[in-house]
Amino acid sequence: SRHWAMPGGRLDPGEDIQTCAVREVLEECGLHVRVLRVVGLYSDPYQFMIARYPDGSTTQMFNVCFECEITGGQLAISDESLDIGFFDVHALPEPLLFTHRPRIADALARRIEPFVR
Repeated sequence: SRHWAMPGGRLDPGEDIQTCAVREVLEECGLHVRVLRVVGLYSDPYQFMIARYPDGSTTQMFNVCFECEITGGQLAISDESLDIGFFDVHALPEPLLFTHRPRIADALARRIEPFVR
């Protein structure tokens, strides 16, 4: 099923995590951003996908959530999105990917040190 979600993705070979975040936002939203801080690191096995590879091995995914500042570009739908927008935090769109709710709450907490969940 289709859900609303924040931009995200996977590292390309040879890419650092901040470059990945900047690239993914540009690819998915058309916006240039600068990473400001790490909001949190998320690896709760009950909230994250377990990937199974063709050889039968499995791995657990994790997420690094960043707060970013928009520095340019224009909000635009990409081949990775059906719709896009900014929303009031008290009126988030539905259905929202359930793993993104705690990340949004953590970002709004404005804590200096990253959350580890």
